[in-house]
Formats: sequence, structure tokens, C-alpha cells
Amino acid sequence: MLLAAFPVWAADATRGKSVYGEYCVSCHGSPPQGGPERAGNNPALISAAINGKVPSMAFLRSFVTGTDVADIAAYIASLSAPPVPAFDYTDLWWGGASENGWGVNIIQHAGSNKIFAVMYTYDVDRRPMWLMLPDGAWASPTLYSGTFYRVTSPTPAGATFESGKVALAPVGTATLAFSDRDHATFSYSAFGVQYTRQISRPSF
Repeated sequence: MLLAAFPVWAADATRGKSVYGEYCVSCHGSPPQGGPERAGNNPALISAAINGKVPSMAFLRSFVTGTDVADIAAYIASLSAPPVPAFDYTDLWWGGASENGWGVNIIQHAGSNKIFAVMYTYDVDRRPMWLMLPDGAWASPTLYSGTFYRVTSPTPAGATFESGKVALAPVGTATLAFSDRDHATFSYSAFGVQYTRQISRPSF
């Protein structure tokens, strides 16, 4: 008997992981290899394999249902999905009262969850300096990193701003490791020096 068509309702990736572990991992390993890695959100591909395309999988017709196949496909798709941040970290962050005068402004974009962060601090000559993290990637729901840039302009103070003279130069990397909704470790390299700072949202 052919495997029933997969259902149209939402698949369960968590259940799919369990079903994959029971019937598939012994042959395909973890992470999936040898075919199933191409079946993310494509249960029809798995059904075709069981229903004759891969003869060695035919025995699964007696054990695996259409719902199982849809859940396995959802699980495989979840393996390549980008991590979802644990919280919205948009806010003004700082190092606390003992380090007053510098901080990090974090904007987390809805939809993409990309972070745009700007660090306001001071150069060795005590002049204001802006370093920014305009793009990056989530390695986990609490860990974000990317290239760190310095923004400069030759326009003197009080003069008319000229956007064409603004320069953006990479100076290192920056990583935000959030321990919870309100606290994080801010690690960054700039000009060949590595820094690590504890930051938090200010309490008003």
C-alpha cells in the first residue's frame, strides 16, 4: 500500500526530530545526509523515496504515516533555519554608572531580526568616536556578531555636514552575548586590540 498523502495542516518539527531519530538516523545520520538533507519542507520527496524511488526504504510504508513524513520534512527544514533571538534587545545599553560616558545603541529590526548597533565612545585624543555594527548574524538565540566599523568625516565641528565625505572603515569584529533580556557581554576588537565589556539596559 502506498504511503498516504502528507497532511495540509502545520507540521511539527519537534515531533519530526523524534520520528527521524526512530526510523531514519541509523541510515542517514545526524545531521541528515545522503538525500534527506534536500527534503526540508518537502514531504513529497520523502514520500517518493518510500514509495519506490529508493527501494531500500520501502519497508517504512508499514511504519511511517503521512503525518510522520510532513513532520520529518519540517524538522529537516528547521536545521537550516536561522536562530530566532530570545528577546527584542532594542534599547540604549551602557556599562553602568562606574563607566558613564559611553554606551551602545541597539536596534533590532522586526522581521529579519538583524541588529544595527552603534557604540559611542572616545578616541585616545578624547574626541568623540562612533563605531558601528551594521550587519551580522545570529549564531544562537543569544549570540550575535559581525564586522565592526569606524565612521569618520573630515567635516569640522560647526561646518555644514557633507555626507559624501563620511568614511566607513572596518576595524575588527563585535559580538553581543546576551545572558538575559537586560544583560550582555559586549566583546569587540578595534585597531588590533580586544575588549570585553559588561553592558545592560539603564534603569530609569
